[in-house]
Amino acid sequence: MRLPEALPAARGNAHAEDPAAALLGFRVFFDARFSSDQQVRCATCHAPERHFQDGLPVAHGLEDVTRNTPTVLNAAWQRWQTWDGSADSLWSQPLTALENPKEMNLTRLELAHRIAEYYGPRYEPAFGALPPLGDTARFPARGSPGSSEWEAMAPADQDAVNRVAANVGKALEAYLRKLAAGPSALDRYLAGDAAALGEQERKGLRVFVQAGCSSCHSGPQLSDERYHNLGVPALAGAPLDEGRSAGLAHAGASPFNALGPYADGPVPGASGADYVAQPGAEALGAFRTPSLRNLEDSAPYGHNGRFATLEEVVDFHLQGGGRGAGGFVGEVSPLLQPRTLSADEREALLAFLRSLEGQYPAAPWNNWPEG
Repeated sequence: MRLPEALPAARGNAHAEDPAAALLGFRVFFDARFSSDQQVRCATCHAPERHFQDGLPVAHGLEDVTRNTPTVLNAAWQRWQTWDGSADSLWSQPLTALENPKEMNLTRLELAHRIAEYYGPRYEPAFGALPPLGDTARFPARGSPGSSEWEAMAPADQDAVNRVAANVGKALEAYLRKLAAGPSALDRYLAGDAAALGEQERKGLRVFVQAGCSSCHSGPQLSDERYHNLGVPALAGAPLDEGRSAGLAHAGASPFNALGPYADGPVPGASGADYVAQPGAEALGAFRTPSLRNLEDSAPYGHNGRFATLEEVVDFHLQGGGRGAGGFVGEVSPLLQPRTLSADEREALLAFLRSLEGQYPAAPWNNWPEG
């Protein structure tokens, strides 16, 4: 459970530690010009004043989406991104948000043109020369794969635009890696500081292990990095969510995945088996085990933000999830079974979970850029 001193290596991103790339990603993250109406930015949903999430049950970009906004604090630790693992790297995930019609609704060509217009002097020191985007006969003003404008382009020009998009994602990852929280009271306790956790929190740690919480919330991020169906009911009026089943399909089809031509690789451990890693029955309705680090500031909880408080989500787990309640697809994981805790044990568990707040990331990365 102890937090290592260094982040894991980035997957498929040779620019992950490049300061020039991080500065470009920092600016793009907070720039509303990268949405179709020039009103929505990455920070709309991942606001630094809200610990890099939005405090809403489900995210709202240009429109409401169907899932809760996870904080990007500590995202660099995650093997897969998003609730369903639809991105297999931290650099590929923002590219989906940029093009999603309900989030930022920017076409791939628009992304490249706006980088050239606003950020050419920041882009080229990190990634080299941009393609000749001023030639609008070759590079139309807008379009993404599937559009008539895109399909009329030469394959080499499509590749050049894809590479710009991939590099923007890699710059964003270089910035997001600066948003890893530091050690918490738990880490200091595990390092030998017996006074770092109070008596109530130490009792809560024992309850956490004895109640089986660590079966899924294990490792340095208190997440097994796997996907489980908890039987969380859909929100009123929302469609049932297939979760990991849909995420695997999306990740496998993306040109920006770890096996694709835009990953700096070969990526260690990447194979076609990544995208069929869980049988269909287990993947259906399953969602990523979230990290418990910096938990208190990431409410509401659950993939659809159904649980407003930490108490609510703990009680849902203790009752064995939504087994028998309906309103979701698939079967509740057998790992999630009803548990009975005394009132004192429940309070101790909650106290332990609240001890997992790590050091906030350092300036200037932890706030809006100046100027």
